[in-house]
Amino acid sequence: MIGVVHIHKTAGTTLAGVFKRSFGGRHCDVIPTEPGVEVLTPEGLRELRRWYPRLRSILGHAVRAYSGLEQEEPDLHYVTFLREPIVRTASHYQYDVQRGGIDLPFEEWITHDAVRDRQTRIIAGPTGTADHAIALMPRFSFVGRADRFDESLVMMQRAVGLPDIHYASKWVAPSDDIKKRLLADPNAVEMIAAVNRHDLDVWEHFTTEVYPKQVAEYGPGLSDDVADFKGANAGMTRFRMYASPHYLAYVAKWRLLYRPWVRRVSGHPKAG
Repeated sequence: MIGVVHIHKTAGTTLAGVFKRSFGGRHCDVIPTEPGVEVLTPEGLRELRRWYPRLRSILGHAVRAYSGLEQEEPDLHYVTFLREPIVRTASHYQYDVQRGGIDLPFEEWITHDAVRDRQTRIIAGPTGTADHAIALMPRFSFVGRADRFDESLVMMQRAVGLPDIHYASKWVAPSDDIKKRLLADPNAVEMIAAVNRHDLDVWEHFTTEVYPKQVAEYGPGLSDDVADFKGANAGMTRFRMYASPHYLAYVAKWRLLYRPWVRRVSGHPKAG
């Protein structure tokens, strides 16, 4: 089984489409059901299998490499994608304004604890540090770069055995003006860096140690394989992606069976 640790604004929504198209009704975007528990636990995974007995992949913010899911699924291969922390945070604020209903000036938004070291804390837990996150990196079968998405997909396909990696971008910002404005403002960049010290250390380790090692392990031919994939994927549209039998099977099972069950047992009528 593949466990996708979804970190906000690291191309995770598009990545989810890849897994839905690959595994259909054997993939699940996970919604926590246990009161007060924001991560998927071994017990939660066991319950999930009631609806997905042939489960091949799970994805979500609740999927964490530190939560002991191997107790329920020993053959679990974690993957995740990381993004340069300054750019990721600026993109996160832009998304919150454009889609999240957030009406806060950046100077206030950036002070919220939920913004701090987001990638480190998703990887290593709420109190996690860069050292903790780096120590957990070997648990991941593959870690991709959001800024080298196609290359990362090609390597991930070989690393974890994905049947199909073709995709169409799921959500594109209507405008990048907010992000560009923040990245062009030295004061804003300094504020972002101040609350992402651990993320910046993780990114440095990842880009200088982990990712180059993955590229080397792939071996010769990566550039050619990426070029071939880009050419083959050029004709993929959202309609073609959504209309694929596997994607339709995922949607039917998730919306008609899994999500209603989550809403019933969690007591949250709008969960998911």
